[in-house]
Amino acid sequence: MKLILTVVLFMGVVLCTQDLYAVGGISNTKVVVPSTDTVPLDTYEIEPFLSLQVFDDEDDTKFFDSGLRFTRGFLNNLEAGISASILTYEDSDLVDSDYNFGDIAAGVKYRFYTLSGLSLAYQGGFTLPTSTDDTNWVFEPLGLILTLKFMNNISVDADFVLVFEESEIFSIVSNLGFGMFVTEIFQPVIELGYEYSDPDDFSSSDILSLTGGFTANLNDSMTLIVGVTKDIVSENAPDSYTLSSALTVAF
Repeated sequence: MKLILTVVLFMGVVLCTQDLYAVGGISNTKVVVPSTDTVPLDTYEIEPFLSLQVFDDEDDTKFFDSGLRFTRGFLNNLEAGISASILTYEDSDLVDSDYNFGDIAAGVKYRFYTLSGLSLAYQGGFTLPTSTDDTNWVFEPLGLILTLKFMNNISVDADFVLVFEESEIFSIVSNLGFGMFVTEIFQPVIELGYEYSDPDDFSSSDILSLTGGFTANLNDSMTLIVGVTKDIVSENAPDSYTLSSALTVAF
């Protein structure tokens, strides 16, 4: 009974806080939301990724990001890695097309509790502002991940992260995701995300988003991830949608 109450309380927190901004450098088994699963001991993952974000604003703003994630399993329940945006592209009616090397993010995931299909993990990291002079350091000192697994083919993941930016912006971000393997290799995924941001000198903003996509295990060491994220509710922030894809390779 205590275990059930713990799960219900955690889900309630997540539904009130949810995640659009993932900690960089760590693995996941869905589109955006991470799971408590970690890269096995002495195993490496390389994941090239692409994303295109289009904003529904008067300036027709677009962002393109491409990069690489590299993660290593240091223990059976501990992983660490980095994500580097190799090329970012920004274009709008107000800003000329701009190509840059993106930011570098580092993160760690540590699974500290497992019992009967329920597991909990810590996540945290930071982002180095390597893209332009006006970007900020980002720190994610506290984050939790919860994973529930049912019948070997159904899983629910939830997480939240506290985010602090150098420019005195505070955010709470989180995700709730559901996935089911309808075959041995194909998993449709649906996720709900939320981000609350509170800058010192501007009004706070809220974004609620919905993600649909899939993962496909191409073989024992390669997984394809494809997703579409659409903002469904936003306050003091423009709506956007994001197309994303990644190929995870383990060795």
